[in-house]
Amino acid sequence: MKNLLLAFALGSCFFTPAVYAGGGSSSSSSSSAINIDWNQGAGSQASSHASVMEELGVDEGNPRVIFMPAIVVPLVEDHRLQGYAYIHSRLLVAHNNEARNVQANTHIALDRLIRASHRTNLTAESGDTIDVDRMREVWLIALAEQFGEGVVERIVITPPDIRLLR
Repeated sequence: MKNLLLAFALGSCFFTPAVYAGGGSSSSSSSSAINIDWNQGAGSQASSHASVMEELGVDEGNPRVIFMPAIVVPLVEDHRLQGYAYIHSRLLVAHNNEARNVQANTHIALDRLIRASHRTNLTAESGDTIDVDRMREVWLIALAEQFGEGVVERIVITPPDIRLLR
């Protein structure tokens, strides 16, 4: 019995990678996967980055600027989920504060922003995008609760990537 189990374990080590290397199912036309092209072009990303840095009013590489990971915010209208907005943001830490503390605790800041985004409806009146001004206000309050009032001076949000369910 031990030999059979040992043979099975060794066999699964050798044959399992071949299954995954083939890409899965042999009939790709019956696949139910949705392919989304997340690449919006290097030109648009570069111009978006340049406009964000210009809006922050600081030079490239300034240690006061913190690049936040993408945050997914629900779009809700009349208590019904309409879709999601993928938000990329930058935080500008005030001059008199340690950017290292905020940078070292980016994971906590991210958690605070996600929780605030789900606790408060940030959907614009149209129901198909985000109210960016309201989002900045809610996010600054959430960050002030964690790091103190005025530690994060400004939040810049790039144009959101909206994915509607309709």
